Amino acid sequence: MAYEIEVKAKVKDFDAISSKLTEIGCALSEPIIQDDYIFNQKGIDLKHHDSPVLRIREQGDRIIFTLKQNRGGELDCIEKEIDVSDRNILKDIIELLGFEQTVEVHKKRRKGNCRGYEICLDEVRDLGSFIEVEKISDEDGEKVQNELFDFLKELGINEEDRVLTGYDTQLWLKYNQK
Repeated sequence: MAYEIEVKAKVKDFDAISSKLTEIGCALSEPIIQDDYIFNQKGIDLKHHDSPVLRIREQGDRIIFTLKQNRGGELDCIEKEIDVSDRNILKDIIELLGFEQTVEVHKKRRKGNCRGYEICLDEVRDLGSFIEVEKISDEDGEKVQNELFDFLKELGINEEDRVLTGYDTQLWLKYNQK
């Protein structure tokens, strides 16, 4: 089975990264607005959990339901997606299954493909600018993440800019750290 494996890093100069991607032949899409509503099982400690995460994503006229199950960390997971027609009914189903909405993630994303990787440049409300590089693979997650980060290094990304958690966890921690 193939898995979604990604690396993510904070971007200090969004325009410079965008230019470097263009230089290596990666054409980026026009900005896409994505509003994500994240659900976790009730009672889960989001600082230390390995349980499934459910997401409702609104992107233009689309409503996309996603299940993510960590395999080797938040950025190495099984991901299943399906388009749905009614966000409110889906939200009711999710809550009846014992999940609760824990965070919202609002971002502007530009996507592209390069060297077999999906590239996303994201501007995330309340977090800042990021780059994600993703590969669908059945290989060892750590090996693939090292390969992906080597690609980011070619773009000038440093190890200290690397981020090991998803936007949902980052936002939850930002607003719930005591």
